[in-house]
Amino acid sequence: MAAKKEKPVVKLNYTTFHKKVKMNGILTFSKPLKICGEFEGSITGSSILYVDSGAKIKAHIETPHVIVQGEVIGNINATEKVELHSGCTVIGNIRSPNLEIEDGVIFEGQCEMKQRPVSVPA
Repeated sequence: MAAKKEKPVVKLNYTTFHKKVKMNGILTFSKPLKICGEFEGSITGSSILYVDSGAKIKAHIETPHVIVQGEVIGNINATEKVELHSGCTVIGNIRSPNLEIEDGVIFEGQCEMKQRPVSVPA
């Protein structure tokens, strides 16, 4: 049996919401964001959103790249990629050109994978 390939770890400077933080409302961000606590509302960003294990999100998410290790209840719309890691739960629809799902993920919803339209030079 072949050994499982380990993914290279991408080290980013995340703005982090601690696991004891509970927030609700409209969240907008432009730099990588890591949520370890709870959030309810809507999330819009122009960078990576990382939902840590133990995090609970009830929100509509629109951002280029979403990494989920915790729980998300709501739709995810990512323009680049969605990663669902082992042990996470996503209940909602996913729209992204790239979707990666590991073994042990709970996903209830529909998935739409369409490439972004290519702009034609004038």
